[in-house]
Parts: sequence; C-alpha cells; structure tokens
Amino acid sequence: MGNAKLLIRSRLVKDVLSSVLVAAGFAVLSETDQCGADVVVIIDFDDYRDLEALLAHQQNGSKIVVLANEPDCRGFDHKQIVALSGILTYDLSAEAFVRALRLVGLGERVFPRELTLRSGPRARSHETSPPRSDVDRLSPREREILSHLVEGHSNKGIARILGITEATVKVHLKSLLRKISVENRTQAAIWALSNLPAPGSRASMLAA
Repeated sequence: MGNAKLLIRSRLVKDVLSSVLVAAGFAVLSETDQCGADVVVIIDFDDYRDLEALLAHQQNGSKIVVLANEPDCRGFDHKQIVALSGILTYDLSAEAFVRALRLVGLGERVFPRELTLRSGPRARSHETSPPRSDVDRLSPREREILSHLVEGHSNKGIARILGITEATVKVHLKSLLRKISVENRTQAAIWALSNLPAPGSRASMLAA
C-alpha cells in the first residue's frame, strides 16, 4: 500500500498514527531506515523548519508531509509549502488521514483548503470546510465520480469503471468543481476527504 516514516515528537501520537497506518496497509519505517521516492515522511510542525533535515529527505526523493494544528496552518506561505507534498491537521479523522496519505503516495499534493484557495477568487478563508449544502447540490453521479477521484483513478479509469465516456466524466467533473467551489482535481479530492463518506459507504454517498 505504501511506506511511511513518522518523525513525530509525541510518543503517544506516534504510536497511535503508526497503528492506524499499519491497519491501513502501510509499512511504517523506523527513524533509522533509509528513505526513497516510495516513502512518505510525516514531520511535526515544530520540526518542519529544520531545513537541513528537509533537504536530506528531498534529496532521497521522499514525499514530505507536515502534521500541524489547524491554527498553525495560517502561518504558512507559498515559499514554505513549495517543498512539501502536503500539510495535514490533527483534526482529521483517522480515515481522512489515511486517504490523504494515499493521495500523496499517488503523487498528489494535499493541503488544507484555506491554503490552496487563499489567493483564489473563490477563497473563503473563514471556513475550514464548505457548508453541507455543497454536498446536497451534488448529483449521485457527481458523488460517485468524486469517490473514484479520491481513490486515485484517472478520468479514463473512472469512465471505464462507470461504463460512460471520458468526455462525460469531464462534463460531470467540471460541474462538481463549480458546485463545491474548487479549482482542480486535487482540491476536489481534498474536499471529498472531509465531506463525503468512505468509498465503502456507497449507499449513503449516493443518497439524495
């Protein structure tokens, strides 16, 4: 499923995250294990300014994710996040945390919505997630497409799974991006992590 290394100061938090990741199929490396391009390195917010350590992980090709409290995220700027593959907050559920790391493992960059949209025309910096009405406005097909998007499928792959054309997938994708006020696939996947049920909860996901 993937490899992860936890560089977390709190032993309790580290043990809990390790258990969650192992249960989800990740291999959790020790701090002394060598990293590579297939490893997601999760670092405490307090340590992410250690440029020497970050550079070492970057040179190994590892994907770097910072774990922070939500208020800390407001202090990040573009220069600080450019080297990161993601920023995850402690208020995520275990399920959302795992799904976000899977996106990172697939090469996506995952950040809190207020960071990704802060300078965009649709930014709503006072909100940490869209209102429930955004979910209600999605059609069953759009929710289904979002669920496959989170799982890392391409438009072509989604079309094959659903038995529709790739052009139709693009139409639905364009519509759902507009409805949830995000700009691209990555932001849509991040939105879905917090606003839609797990892929296995298909009945509730497709409910009107």
